[in-house]
Amino acid sequence: MRRHWKLALASLMVVLLGTAGLVTAAEPGVTANQVLIGAFQDQSGPAAVVGINMRKGMEAYLNWINSRGGVNGRKIKLIVEDDGFQPSRSIAATKKLIEQDKVFALVGTLGTPGVQATIDYIQSKKVPSIYHGSGISELAFPPKKYFFPVQPNFISEGRIIAQYVVQGLGCKRIAVACEQTDIGSEGLRGVKEQLAAYKMEPVEVVNFGAADVDFSSQVLKLIKARPDAVIIYSTLKPCAGFLKQADVMGLDAQFLTTYVNADPIQMPALAGEACVGLIAPGWVPVLGNDEDSIRYLEIYQATYPGEMPSAFASAGFIAAEVFCEGLKRCGANPTREGLVAAMETFKDWNGIMAKGITYTSEWRSGKASMYFMKFAKPRFEEGSIEVISGWVKLKV
Repeated sequence: MRRHWKLALASLMVVLLGTAGLVTAAEPGVTANQVLIGAFQDQSGPAAVVGINMRKGMEAYLNWINSRGGVNGRKIKLIVEDDGFQPSRSIAATKKLIEQDKVFALVGTLGTPGVQATIDYIQSKKVPSIYHGSGISELAFPPKKYFFPVQPNFISEGRIIAQYVVQGLGCKRIAVACEQTDIGSEGLRGVKEQLAAYKMEPVEVVNFGAADVDFSSQVLKLIKARPDAVIIYSTLKPCAGFLKQADVMGLDAQFLTTYVNADPIQMPALAGEACVGLIAPGWVPVLGNDEDSIRYLEIYQATYPGEMPSAFASAGFIAAEVFCEGLKRCGANPTREGLVAAMETFKDWNGIMAKGITYTSEWRSGKASMYFMKFAKPRFEEGSIEVISGWVKLKV
């Protein structure tokens, strides 16, 4: 009996060790019925209004997916770490998510400071990172194997704006007004690259600081250059100040700006009459009465009854649906490397809110199309923003 008992115990140990080996070899964050993902997002700091709403959009989509059985039979669980919009906390949160929580992928990380601070670490850990609440081109240029940004970076956006100005508006004399930050330098680079394709260059480029309030010398240079269009690449406050200065000094040109400033509430509040006629691109679809808009609202309000989603919630929703589509394409046995390969099969993919998403091993800009809108009134009210174009696609 003792010999049989020992043999049985030995056999059990072999089975247990074999099972343990399988668990150890399993892909991080993946079990038979769940996939774990994570993100750092500001929930309590200066960008909390963005982070909270972005999280809500992600949660709404994931709740809907999970209610339908998940992706390939697995529910998706999201962990959000509050980084307070501080890069040191972003680094700590990323390390926790990867090393302690062992997430399968990062989805929806938020904020240029934190995103920039964690790129090298995420690359070194070979963890897919999908959607980033940042427009820095470093995410896409040069292409990084584990990074899949969605929202347009400023270089791609600058090219799309220049394409629209030349081909859509027929302008020939184009000037650029740049804030002396990444947004200005990268936007200018994109504009110049696209104009070069038409054998053109800016008739004038003027620069200003992010905290400047007097733009008279820059406006005077532009008046002398006689541009048809002026592209303002800056954050909201200097853009509004520049528009007011140009209006006072009589600079007659079509003004355009980055999607960062396409705020239907804040821009009119800061610029007043001077913003009327300003054109800005958008990449998140405008809500209407179409089937996708209705479906989106139904999904969002199933989690947040009676609440209208903000543009930041829409961004979070898009982050979640792009990831879930990539996971779906991984098949029954998802791996991180398999997710990378699956993401590279996107070609002008449309989800509910995500539109025109493309990735290849050499193209990591994700969104290669934008539409254009115009500020029609000096205050926020119905009809204050008019959509004036369809999707303008940048050739990849």
